[in-house]
Amino acid sequence: MENRLSVLKQRLDLVQSRDDLYLRYIMLLNCCGEYEKALDGLLHHKFHPWEGGEGRVSAQYRFSLIHLAKQAMAVQEYEKAIGLLKRTLHYPASLGEGKLPNVPDNQAYYYMGLACQRGNRKKQAEEFFRQATLGEKEPGPALYYNEQPSDFIYYQGLAWEALGNPEEARKPFHRLIAYGEEHLFDKVSYDYFAVSLPDAEAYQEDIARNNVLYCQYLRALGKLGLGQKEEAAGIFSDILKQQPDHQGALEHRQDDEEGGEGKV
Repeated sequence: MENRLSVLKQRLDLVQSRDDLYLRYIMLLNCCGEYEKALDGLLHHKFHPWEGGEGRVSAQYRFSLIHLAKQAMAVQEYEKAIGLLKRTLHYPASLGEGKLPNVPDNQAYYYMGLACQRGNRKKQAEEFFRQATLGEKEPGPALYYNEQPSDFIYYQGLAWEALGNPEEARKPFHRLIAYGEEHLFDKVSYDYFAVSLPDAEAYQEDIARNNVLYCQYLRALGKLGLGQKEEAAGIFSDILKQQPDHQGALEHRQDDEEGGEGKV
């Protein structure tokens, strides 16, 4: 990824001329931990809506802010972290899109709760944790832009743990594992008349492979939530061998390696 990012940096004038290419640059910045630069790029580049690109720019916006918030929490700057996380709930005009009604905020609310808890604001922490438990409970596919990846369910489980309810916490983790195992070998295909796809690519991707990676990713999250860290780490590593810029696998493997920043 670093090599790809270096190439794009050398021709940033050309990269900025295409929204899809510039978004790839932003994604690589986020993957390589350059969150401030990624956020600055998102705020100072005017993106235009394009069919098939819905939700992709805003996903990088949330990714940048959440990771900057986690960095702030690591140095006990809890108010700063909460401010950054609250920004994920609203999108600036530069992103070129509004927030879809089905975009979950469980991850942001969970980390708001964590920041409040570590800042000794227990009542507010509980309120945020309860918000993080809300939303869809059953995992689903993520073929189209209006089908959100089900990784947000992982944060429902973490929130229930934070609220002192381990039994309720295990349910989301088991659901993620069960969905991943049940649908791992599904024969998937795009409906010709369906809504636009989540990726605007010049060449057709291997959607069967994407489905396997998605199901493995959900399995890994479930196992991580249940404390099966070695199994989860192995799955995350396998995913990254096939797709080095898989942001979900990168993020949660890093959290685990750093001692579980995502855990209370």
